[in-house]
Amino acid sequence: MKLIISSELDKAGENIRENFLQNYPFEKLEGDIFYNRATDSLLVRIKNETIYTDFPENIVQEEVKEYSLTSIDSIFFATRHKSVAKIPTLTCHTPGNFVKADYGGADGQVSPSNPIFQKKVLNEIMNLSKALEVSFEVSLEATHHGPLTGLPTTFIEIGSDETYWGIKEAGEVIASAIYRSLSYNEKEKSFRIAAGIGGGHYCPKFTEIMLNTDIAIGHVIAKYNTPVTDSILCELIKKSKNLEVVLLDWKGIKERSDLKDKLTNRDISFAKTSDIVKE
Repeated sequence: MKLIISSELDKAGENIRENFLQNYPFEKLEGDIFYNRATDSLLVRIKNETIYTDFPENIVQEEVKEYSLTSIDSIFFATRHKSVAKIPTLTCHTPGNFVKADYGGADGQVSPSNPIFQKKVLNEIMNLSKALEVSFEVSLEATHHGPLTGLPTTFIEIGSDETYWGIKEAGEVIASAIYRSLSYNEKEKSFRIAAGIGGGHYCPKFTEIMLNTDIAIGHVIAKYNTPVTDSILCELIKKSKNLEVVLLDWKGIKERSDLKDKLTNRDISFAKTSDIVKE
């Protein structure tokens, strides 16, 4: 069962949730918990900030135990995105902290990634957003902030300030993109499963690869979290199920030769982004 979470403290999350309830057949179970049979998914509104709600799957599974539903297997947070630049942006990313946990989660720990869903939802957002009056950038983000979960998890966000969080049409795009992507199959063989290392927070090269190739990217370690230590690399591998290749934004990596040695010693395939998309 899929778990979609929003927060009553989050204007964008409220916007996306309202679009879910208006446009798709979610039936109320109790309080702020709704269920959609077609996708076997729960839509849950929480009272706390999403990034500080660790292991929400355990909390929600206990709350719905009397309804004889299947076990939760993946999590999707519908939230706001905030940046100083305030550029209208629609984003998705995996949560976690490869280094210090300044905004929820735990130091050196990340949630499991969901690269196939992440690829599908990013492409849906790109296609659906073309009809919006406001021109939104569409971007994959590097792994950052909490919460920490035990299941494949993705944040899908409207940014980048309150000017855009409440735009109904943007909420409809995100709700529709999530809903259309819930039927993903994590065992789908048509995609190569990857993680990314290097580049900036909004990782344009990895975004381009997600939109224009058969590669599905889960975790991304941005340049500001490099050099990649042994503990960071171990956490990346541990939380990247079925990982086939690590993509390297070569110019955006510190201590490149050391990283190549670490990957080679662990028999992990890697490729430069420049070998996949043009610079």
